[in-house]
Amino acid sequence: MKRIIISHEVRQLFRSGAFRALLLLVAGAIAFAAFSGQRSIDRQVEGAMAATAFEDAQRAKMRADTEAYEARLAAQGGEYEFAGARHAPGAGPPQGTNAGVVGAQTAKYLTLPPTGLASFAVGQSDIQLNYVPVSMNPTHTTTNNLELENPLNLMTGSFDIAFVLIFLLPIFILAISYDLLSSEKERGTLAMILAHPISLKELLASKIIARAGVLVASILGLGLVALFAVGANLDSADTWARFGLWITATLLYSLFWFAMAVMVNVYGRNSAANGIALAGTWLALVVVLPTLVSLLATTIYPAPSRMELTVAARDAQTAAEKTYMARLDEYYYDHLEFIPEGDERATDFLTVAMANRNAIEKAVRPLYDEFQGQLNRQESLVQRFQFISPAIMMQLALNEVSGTSANRYEHFLNQAYDFHARWGEYFSVKFLQRDPLTPADYDRFPAFEYREEPFGAVLMRLVPSLLGMIVLLTGALLIPFLRLRRYQVATS
Repeated sequence: MKRIIISHEVRQLFRSGAFRALLLLVAGAIAFAAFSGQRSIDRQVEGAMAATAFEDAQRAKMRADTEAYEARLAAQGGEYEFAGARHAPGAGPPQGTNAGVVGAQTAKYLTLPPTGLASFAVGQSDIQLNYVPVSMNPTHTTTNNLELENPLNLMTGSFDIAFVLIFLLPIFILAISYDLLSSEKERGTLAMILAHPISLKELLASKIIARAGVLVASILGLGLVALFAVGANLDSADTWARFGLWITATLLYSLFWFAMAVMVNVYGRNSAANGIALAGTWLALVVVLPTLVSLLATTIYPAPSRMELTVAARDAQTAAEKTYMARLDEYYYDHLEFIPEGDERATDFLTVAMANRNAIEKAVRPLYDEFQGQLNRQESLVQRFQFISPAIMMQLALNEVSGTSANRYEHFLNQAYDFHARWGEYFSVKFLQRDPLTPADYDRFPAFEYREEPFGAVLMRLVPSLLGMIVLLTGALLIPFLRLRRYQVATS
């Protein structure tokens, strides 16, 4: 009997013009979301490639100058020398032999590679760029966002597949499930159906299985199509493991909303009341609660303004310029091995600039650490409060699955900071020792290779969100099936 009802419900769904229109709307939304998400990722990848190509061209020109200088010395004789920073243009060694000039005037762009599912959930990658410049400038300049983006887009976020699943999918589910029992009851057919050898619980389960099977299968199928259309690294096991987790999260989130529809239906109200109750539930769980949690996080742990970082850096720069000799002495105190012999003191502006940057770094670092600490505390608070809303759990889960989470970005930044120290140390040492850069040295510049975090770490961060959705789903299923015994089949 259950099989007959499920088959009948599926046929009725596809006979409904409204349901067919709903499926087309779902397909269109996912197609556009996949395109929009991929466009955001492509824009970042292209930006990283353009920035890297520009800086590589700058260094290539400097290297070409050193090669020409080396060839001239080989032909005419002479010693390969270090270029002073203030000599006349065209006279003496090229600036490419000066490590201070190369390190100060060019940057190395480090890139966080997108995962195969990056376009499924853009997350905050539209404001946290996946490429950062590393140079001899202070550490905080590494994360300066020079990307120009529409402020409205930054405020509202990207229209990606995660947005469709979190905000629109519940509406689609509730639209086909708000009147599971109430419509039969209002038409007077519920009592007739139950006269057959089927219980109310089996009838309700059959109806929900038919709707969930069709809609969820459509969503997962469209997700697979989107993966082949805009996904990356399809030959990677990591991509398919992430897609499997995406399916798991989507199933749990979808089933929760079907369970909510069942819960409202078993209270025996009419279809209009069911629709209003479910609309209010969607508004509370998807819009209101996430907004309140976000406000709570930013209120309890307000992040210092980036303007404060900029002002502090400028103040430190001004103070350093006024007392540059004191800054220079302080710098040499931190680098005793480079103190000039006798009473000689460096007058090269690059040496003074290094001393100034050292002073700026010391002045700004506490503010920057506080800024990052507040952001981490905000993220921790959201993690703790995620269990009050399935939308928050779903967003965190999709960000982890897609590789656009704050944790992965912080993992990347930590590697960038380590490389920043290596990069600065390499050029500073060569500059202070007046060791000229040769063409061969350009091949020995510090290299960066992103080390992906273990997949187990992703799973460990994902487990709380998935378990939270399982608990909510279990509760949402348990309550209606316990209450179903008191359901009135006929109106009095």
